[in-house]
Amino acid sequence: MNERFLRVARWTASHHGVISTSDLDAFGVGASLRHQWLCGHLLERLGPRSFCCPGAEPSWARSLAAAVADLDGAGLVAGRSASRLHRLDGFGESPPELITPRLHRNRRSTVVVRSTNRPFLPGDILTVDGLRVTSALRTLLDSPLFGFSREETENAVDSAIRLRLVSEQRLRTRVLAQHHQRLNGNMMLLETLVDTGGESQLERRLLALLRGASIARPMTQKIVRDGTRTVARVDAFFPGNLVIEVSGHGTHATRRQRQIDAQRHTELTVRGLVVLTFTYEDVMYRPGWVAARIRMAVRAAA
Repeated sequence: MNERFLRVARWTASHHGVISTSDLDAFGVGASLRHQWLCGHLLERLGPRSFCCPGAEPSWARSLAAAVADLDGAGLVAGRSASRLHRLDGFGESPPELITPRLHRNRRSTVVVRSTNRPFLPGDILTVDGLRVTSALRTLLDSPLFGFSREETENAVDSAIRLRLVSEQRLRTRVLAQHHQRLNGNMMLLETLVDTGGESQLERRLLALLRGASIARPMTQKIVRDGTRTVARVDAFFPGNLVIEVSGHGTHATRRQRQIDAQRHTELTVRGLVVLTFTYEDVMYRPGWVAARIRMAVRAAA
């Protein structure tokens, strides 16, 4: 077997089965030899500048790698594809989405490619599963370019914060700066951030409920400690040691989970905190009742 081909095959095996025109050039496989290999079925064309070796199994990662190769180093995995790589909630293996600086917006591609004038700051570009991808923060900032729905935007923001991929404050700072510069039409991101701070959609709904009832915004995700030991991270904390917790579907179903909940409630109570717990049904279907009870508790704690 030709040694040059073996080197190319080893390269593709460690790069999701894909090699670009530039990589082939670096291996000494120029246009003429590429043509021979294609005719001899030693290479298969995937896109304008991407190739694979025969027999390579198709996969979602391979389609992303081929899309990146087609942009010849000028593009990054972004949008829903980046959200999937970062394991954000609600994103599956959808068709590849990439972003490129506007300078390279005319590069040929067979997938969705958006361009941007906004520079990439340190930390905006990561390598995930061997692919160059926008960071979770930059993925959120660029989401309007890919037409994220409100549900996709909320899921992405909530899960990025929950997974500690993004800090809420830094996200707010970048979104506001982007808004003032009139970049990317990010009004939906601004609206989403109004009730950000919880780590689930249910907690977001609680914050929206409080805002609608003109109840002052609590501190979210406050850590209660006993010395250096973490006792609990509570959903919402009001002055006067008032804690509000929300419980979603299926999160407190087993005996062990109920025991953990009871211990958590006891640990907080013996430290002088007043704990109110509301269920999914309370928040979603009895918001007026929830708001009234929280308002009474806030007044009592003042």
